[in-house]
Amino acid sequence: MPWVFHRNGKRLRNGKRLGDYKRAWEAACRNARHPGMRVHDLRRTAVRNLERAGVPRSVAMKMTGHKTEAVYRRYAIVAEADLSYGVDKLSRLHEAREARGTRGAHSAAGGG
Repeated sequence: MPWVFHRNGKRLRNGKRLGDYKRAWEAACRNARHPGMRVHDLRRTAVRNLERAGVPRSVAMKMTGHKTEAVYRRYAIVAEADLSYGVDKLSRLHEAREARGTRGAHSAAGGG
């Protein structure tokens, strides 16, 4: 019987198949001092990092294998730190505008 997980289409040298994926994953998480992580935690981290990096959503979805935006959004969870970062950036924008003597988005176009 062919195995899903193999090395170059062959069995291991000892003639056995590769070990149980779940046990290997749990051991890797324990060794990394992150017990209890799930594979989808990595996918969620990847989506969050792509969002933070400003990668266009269509590209990020292709990279993560999401076919629909609805499912992608379930992985694009906004963290508290992301909200703080957004508030900080907005605050700096307003401070810069005040320093230049402009008030809002319409000021540059002559509106106000």
